[in-house]
Amino acid sequence: MAGRRYLISAHDLDLNDQETRAEVDQINNTLGNAIAHDIASDGTAVAEIMDANLGDTDATDACKLLLISSLANVPNAVLGLSIPELIAYLCEPERDLSRLKADVLEKVATAAWYLHSTRDGKLYFRNVQNLNAKLESLVKSYIPEQAIKELRDHLQKLFQPVTEWCYQKVQVLPGIDEIELEQDKVTLVITEPHPGAGLRPELQDFFQQATWKNRIAFLTGAKNTYDMLIDVGKRLKAIQHILKELESDQVPDSDPQMVQAIELQDRIKQNFHSAVRETFTMLWYPIESGLTDADLLMRFEGNRYNGEQQIIDILKEKMKFTEEISGKTFRKKCEQRLFTQQSMPWKEIKRRAATNPKWQWHRPDALDRLREECLHRDVWREEGGFVDKGPFPQPKTSVLIKEQHRNDDTGEVTLRITPVHGDTIYWEVGASATTASAKLEGPTLLTKELAISLLAVDSTGVHEPGDPITWNNRLTLKYRIYQSGDDKKLELRAAPPATIRYTTDGSDPRVVGATYEGPFTVPEGSPVVLAYAERDGIESEIERIPINWERPEEVKVDPAVPALWKRRQQTESTKESYEFLERTKKYHARAAGLTITIGGEGGVKEWIELTTYEDKQVAPHLIEECLQSLRKIQTEGQVKMEAKSLSFDSGQDLLDWVEEIRSELRPGEISQ
Repeated sequence: MAGRRYLISAHDLDLNDQETRAEVDQINNTLGNAIAHDIASDGTAVAEIMDANLGDTDATDACKLLLISSLANVPNAVLGLSIPELIAYLCEPERDLSRLKADVLEKVATAAWYLHSTRDGKLYFRNVQNLNAKLESLVKSYIPEQAIKELRDHLQKLFQPVTEWCYQKVQVLPGIDEIELEQDKVTLVITEPHPGAGLRPELQDFFQQATWKNRIAFLTGAKNTYDMLIDVGKRLKAIQHILKELESDQVPDSDPQMVQAIELQDRIKQNFHSAVRETFTMLWYPIESGLTDADLLMRFEGNRYNGEQQIIDILKEKMKFTEEISGKTFRKKCEQRLFTQQSMPWKEIKRRAATNPKWQWHRPDALDRLREECLHRDVWREEGGFVDKGPFPQPKTSVLIKEQHRNDDTGEVTLRITPVHGDTIYWEVGASATTASAKLEGPTLLTKELAISLLAVDSTGVHEPGDPITWNNRLTLKYRIYQSGDDKKLELRAAPPATIRYTTDGSDPRVVGATYEGPFTVPEGSPVVLAYAERDGIESEIERIPINWERPEEVKVDPAVPALWKRRQQTESTKESYEFLERTKKYHARAAGLTITIGGEGGVKEWIELTTYEDKQVAPHLIEECLQSLRKIQTEGQVKMEAKSLSFDSGQDLLDWVEEIRSELRPGEISQ
């Protein structure tokens, strides 16, 4: 050695030499097991085996240096070396320092049984087995079935479908009789590699006999790395067992042993992922001619792996999986490969997607979404579970009718009429509309008719005319109860005009109703009047009219004595105002608290108004004279009047007025 070295180092000691070992034992005789198992044992120690594989002495030299730094046995001795210190001491010509840490020192720390770490990261030997030794003991105690179970759990996590776009189920290392296929789910089977080339023969036979041939894929690979994967699976189970023990003993995270265990778990996981990557390299999937394979290059990002996405990516590249599941292209593809007949049951189309290996994989809901889209756009039609893909004849014209407004007092309706698949509307009353009927100008129609027939026509001739559409109006009933002397009278009115039938005893007016001919006296004590209207087969709802016979205070009027009616009278138009004046003349009435207004509404900005003292009574002929004078000043606008009370020459005049306007007198508004 003196001839080969310029400087003798501590790692130049030959620990396989008995005299050298004896000298070391005299310094510290507790490290014999560490030397024999980890450093030097005539080629069988951990470091020697590593050097034999690497073709150098780096592992042995490093362990010798660590041993020398671990010999001190005095109290509070400084033991061990840090990795930078080790690398510095190992520096010498022709030694590759760049690989010392990763290829040598970290692997020694994983394999050595007696190598430990201080809190500050220094490595040293002691006569106590470390976690590596415990790990190896546990690994030897596990049977292959335990490792396979651990392997199943981890592979299940790596390939668990999250989006479920490409495949929906995963079965890891199942027996042939355990593989279950479903029509609407793709199953990924992760299977043990076959010693020869290709897929295991029993799996090929399973595929040939399967009904749902387009619902399975196999992930497999090389047999020579599978055994190594089983061994790594044992180690993964062992380190998880060790960590659980440390946690149950409440060992803190900062404890060197816990730190070492976590680091060891990370290294074993890396080894596991590496073994998985090297083992499962072949993806078999169905095509028209049977099963074909594709190389799967598993890519880990740190310790994370998205198996589902990587399988999606490779199948997209091989055109077995597609994300184009909408639009004309996907529909055409479906019609060419699945929907091959004019009309087919939808369940048969979905069955073909599961049995035809030529069909691409896609999101599970893609076909149903395509069906809904095509039905919505009238590209396909469905009836009784059968889907028809056309071509279809152009739809006939039709009419869309919308009631915009209805006046329930008159029955007049404003209709918005829209042609469907057409551009011209014809309408008719009393018969079916034809092209000879009246042509609708504009989109709206104002009518009081009870029924109208409408026909839409396409002037281009593309769409044939459909059947005329009949629109029916509604019949509404209006009523008014008023006083006539001591009697109660009821006035009925139908809009549009129609025959009215009624009963006063609660019986059905459609069966035994009397025909309404004008206001009638309600029999005293009758609690309700039932009425309905009918015309040309159209009926209204039965109107229930409650009659209140309670009189909290009887209003008495002496027909022979003048009377003051203290109820406000108001008109809203010129027509109503002159009708009011004619009524005051007829029943000898004078207006008090009179206000006359002309103009000031609508498009008339100018206005004039006359107001009298609230108790001043004005005779009808004087009101007419005032109107004539006011009209000379304000020629435009409606005449409106308001009177706070009316005075009558006799109570009979007041009673006659009330009966004419179909009203009732209220308590407290009459003075005589």
